[in-house]
Amino acid sequence: MSGYFVTDSSKFKGRPLTTLPVVLNRDLSRIINSNLQLKSSHDLEHLRSIAQQRDEWTKLTGRIREAAEASQSEH
Repeated sequence: MSGYFVTDSSKFKGRPLTTLPVVLNRDLSRIINSNLQLKSSHDLEHLRSIAQQRDEWTKLTGRIREAAEASQSEH
């Protein structure tokens, strides 16, 4: 996943890709009162450090699930 953030070519022109980092960043952006994102290798390392703390990771995944459920109920 770290290789995803290495920019070795110009931006892709065309339809936006739906990749795992894009989906995870969208999910993180839905969480209210959170500044978490997944746009750089630094963000990835921060999320990895959270994942190593079981309680914090459980809280984060619960908040993501709640935000996703709320988003679905609005549509």
